[in-house]
Amino acid sequence: MGDPLSGKPIRSPWRDWFARMTGESSVTELPIAERRASERRTHSFWSFTYGSFRPRRRVGRRDGDHERIHLDWHEPRVLYLVLAIILMCCADALFTLNLMAVGAEEVNTLMGDLIARDVEQFLAVKIGVTGISVVLLAFAARRQFLFVIPVFRVLQLFCAGYCVLILWELWLFAVYVTDLPFHWRPWSDL
Repeated sequence: MGDPLSGKPIRSPWRDWFARMTGESSVTELPIAERRASERRTHSFWSFTYGSFRPRRRVGRRDGDHERIHLDWHEPRVLYLVLAIILMCCADALFTLNLMAVGAEEVNTLMGDLIARDVEQFLAVKIGVTGISVVLLAFAARRQFLFVIPVFRVLQLFCAGYCVLILWELWLFAVYVTDLPFHWRPWSDL
């Protein structure tokens, strides 16, 4: 039995399985697949840009895919959460430098060494590491961390942690600024 249009034999997966199980040698041969010399799907800056503004995959194709695949499009709440974390990281760096200028000291020894060595390097490391980490977490926002906690909840936890840190630094400003002379200028002591 064959294909009426091409005359080639039709391959049946059940017949092949039965032939393998029974030891028969009537397994049909597959025709040689057509292969092109060049890949028709090319990845370029244009395809990345086009896919960023016109995403195709917003949901999985099958039930349960939302946990296993990475999508082109995420909910706006993930974007807002990532932006909030990065902005609070920048505010934390600014507040840290200003507090150190008025006499506070950095508790984190790694960041304290970076500030003492070079302020620009401190800013680059702090904002860069936070930015890369948050973007990677946003990429996996639909997955589970340690197969238990949704990654989106981890992002929310980081955002809440930065909120507490910003409030702590504002309280430190209230403590340190009351003892300052009137002509204080931030960054002058660093």
